[in-house]
Amino acid sequence: MRTIKVGEIELVALVDTVQAYPFAAVYPEAPLVDWHREYLDGAGAVALNFGAFIARDGDTTLLVDTGWGPEYQGRLLEELAEAGIMPGAVTHVLFTHLHGDHTGWNIDRGTGLPLFANARYLVPRLDWDYYGSREPKPGSFVRDVEPLAEAGVMDLIAGETVVSKGLTAVATPGHTPGHTSVMVNSAGERGFVLGDVVLTPIDATDPELKSSFDWDKDLAVKTRIATVDRLIADQSLVAASHLPAPGLGYFVREGGRRAWRGA
Repeated sequence: MRTIKVGEIELVALVDTVQAYPFAAVYPEAPLVDWHREYLDGAGAVALNFGAFIARDGDTTLLVDTGWGPEYQGRLLEELAEAGIMPGAVTHVLFTHLHGDHTGWNIDRGTGLPLFANARYLVPRLDWDYYGSREPKPGSFVRDVEPLAEAGVMDLIAGETVVSKGLTAVATPGHTPGHTSVMVNSAGERGFVLGDVVLTPIDATDPELKSSFDWDKDLAVKTRIATVDRLIADQSLVAASHLPAPGLGYFVREGGRRAWRGA
């Protein structure tokens, strides 16, 4: 858990778990070159942080994503407790997208009820439509997302959606149809909760690499390049789900190349 400020808005980085994936599993079309190795462990795998973020803006306490969940020994609830945030204090939960590693703590496994009992759950409409129409539906969608609609606590969002004065959801499609990020603006400072627009420092440096996890690989590359370049230009603090824990830092340009630098 780590806390940082963007103007008057408090961002809290929460680590649910960390898992390593072989380079070829993440980038099946890319050759392994020397500069990749600085991001790999001795077994040739890249570690992915599975993170979530709290953004506190006045009376709004927004949780962005809910991690892998208890089946993966996730620590999100412990991280929230360390930050002094009880589940009942969360006013909004927003999903960057509906992959299971971002929805895992939605539902109390004992009661079957939403874990963040006082929150409205903001779900990208295009992801809801896409995964809800799959046959069969993904297990995590059935377990984690459909019960939100049944409980009457879910709101579908699309395009630019204002959550609070300083927090605005924006479409960043490609990783999934409705992938969504959150812009943070406060007291002249900027931040950006990225979701899975960028997965590892490797595709931060080379955003044209195609990832096996992206729904539309060409669109994901287009979104990634545009987003990283914009965040370099405006020097936004970035909160990224899968970049090295705690997932806070900046995109920069060094020696003519893009790069990720942790805060």
